[in-house]
Amino acid sequence: MSSLALGYVLGLLARREYSEFEIRCKMQEKNFTEQEIEETLLHCQQKNWQNDKRFTENYLYSKSKKGYGLNRIKQELTQLKGIQSETINKAIMESDIDWGNIAFAVLSKKFPSFQEKQDLKSKQKIWRYMLSRGFTKDEFAHFINEEQDDW
Repeated sequence: MSSLALGYVLGLLARREYSEFEIRCKMQEKNFTEQEIEETLLHCQQKNWQNDKRFTENYLYSKSKKGYGLNRIKQELTQLKGIQSETINKAIMESDIDWGNIAFAVLSKKFPSFQEKQDLKSKQKIWRYMLSRGFTKDEFAHFINEEQDDW
């Protein structure tokens, strides 16, 4: 393991948590060899400087506080951060996040008059917004007194 590679990774990890996949991509961009990447990542994981489980838990809480739903967070973790599904599922099971409360807070902030009678166009706008934020219909449909089947 080269000291240059270790110094680069420690510089990254000093600023924020990174997934193994993110570090691997950043090191490949800097043209480190595969052997350097593997040795450096293994060393950092043995010292617990890099941990995908911890990264996933932090990401889950961070994104939920910003008003994103579970579906969107899972998609980002899988596709953008390269986290394995089993790691994501364990973090979700161990978390105590109330997705219904988050959905209500997002709905209240974006659409303050959501509880009033809405026309079809407004209902569709609310549905699209909430689904794009990663919430399921079960988490927010009862707040707007509508079921998807009514459309």
